[in-house]
Amino acid sequence: MNSRSSLALLLFVLTVGACVAGGGPDGIDRSPTAATGGMPALTADSTGEPDPNDTRNIAPRQKVCTDPSDPSTCTCLRLALVGTLDSAANEKDTGPFVDWLNANSDNTATATMVPQKPTITADWLSQYDVIISANINDWTFSAQEKAAMETWVRTTGGGILALTGFVSTTAEPAATSQLIAWSGVQFNSTRTAEGGQGVPVYYQGGTTDLKNCLAWTQSSDAIITTPVQFTQQTGALQRLTYQLDYVGAYTGYGVDAPPGAVVLATDPVSGANMAVAHEVDGMGRIVAFGDEWILFANQWVPEGQPPNQQPDQYNVCYIPPEDGNTAEFHSVQTLYQTKQFWYDAINWVAPPNDCGFVIDDPDVVVILL
Repeated sequence: MNSRSSLALLLFVLTVGACVAGGGPDGIDRSPTAATGGMPALTADSTGEPDPNDTRNIAPRQKVCTDPSDPSTCTCLRLALVGTLDSAANEKDTGPFVDWLNANSDNTATATMVPQKPTITADWLSQYDVIISANINDWTFSAQEKAAMETWVRTTGGGILALTGFVSTTAEPAATSQLIAWSGVQFNSTRTAEGGQGVPVYYQGGTTDLKNCLAWTQSSDAIITTPVQFTQQTGALQRLTYQLDYVGAYTGYGVDAPPGAVVLATDPVSGANMAVAHEVDGMGRIVAFGDEWILFANQWVPEGQPPNQQPDQYNVCYIPPEDGNTAEFHSVQTLYQTKQFWYDAINWVAPPNDCGFVIDDPDVVVILL
C-alpha cells in the first residue's frame, strides 16, 4: 500500500523466544535462565540493536530448533490461541488472522490453536511465550489454574492478549476475564462500540471524514464498526502504539485499568476504556481489548469495489499515486491498522529474546527505535 507500506519483507526482532532443550512437556525448557541485572533486552528491533526502553530483569530467550541442522525447524515465538474464534457476528471469518500468524513468518513464529479447554499448569505454560485469550465463555478455570497463569506472568515474563465481545451476554465480561482478573485488568459491564456508525475516521492526521470509504460492495460490515483511535505512547510503551491509529470495533465491553496500567484507547461512544496495557511487577505484560472484531477478515482487507470509483481529487476515497506506488482507494485496509495492532501488541507483551521474527506483509510498518 502506498503511504502506509514500508518493506515487502519486514525483519524485526521481538522480545520473544525460548530457551535450551529439556524441561517442558515437549522436551523444551522455555523458562528464564540467569537474570540480566536489569540490562536491556537483546536484539529488540529490526536493526538488531537492544531496545533501551525494555529494562525488564528477564534473561533473553533463545531460538529453539527441533533439528539444529535444519533452519526450517527453528522457531522463535510460540503463541497459544486459547479458546475458540466463534462469535455471534454475522461475518466472522478469522482465516486471515490465523494465516498471518502462521504462514507469513518463515517458521520464526507458530500459533497453536487450543480450541478445547486445557488444564493450565506451569508445565503447560512453559511451552508458550504469549497467550491470546479468545472466546472462553463456556470454560471455567480453577483457582489453581488462575494462580498458575499469574505465576507465569509474574515470574517468567509471559505475555497475555485478551479479547471479549464474542457473545455479548451479561455473563461475558467475567467469563473472558478469568485468566487476567488477578492483575486488576478485567472486562466490565459497560457496553462499548454500539451506535458508532456516525463516528468519523480520518487518515494520517487529516480532517476529512472517510468513514463511507469503508463501504465496499462486499465488505458492508466494516462500515458498521466504531473507529477506535489509539493514543500514541512513548518510552517503554512506544512500540505498543507504533504506526497505530485506528481499529474497528462493534459491541464489546469496557476494560478496567488498575493503578500502574495505561489506557491506550477509549470508546468514542461510551467513553469507556477500550484498550489497556499493564506490566506486572516489571516482568510479564498484559493487553486487553474490549472487542473481538480485530480477528475478522472484514477488518483486514476489503472485498468488492469502493463506493466511489472516480479517480480524481473530487473523490475523497481516491489515493493518487505517489513515490512510485500505484493509485488506490481508501478502505478498511488503509483506514484501520488491524495488522499493525497485532504486530505491536505481540511485540510488546512478549518477553525478551535474541531471535529474529520475520513477517512478510507490506501493511505492517517495521519498528525502528
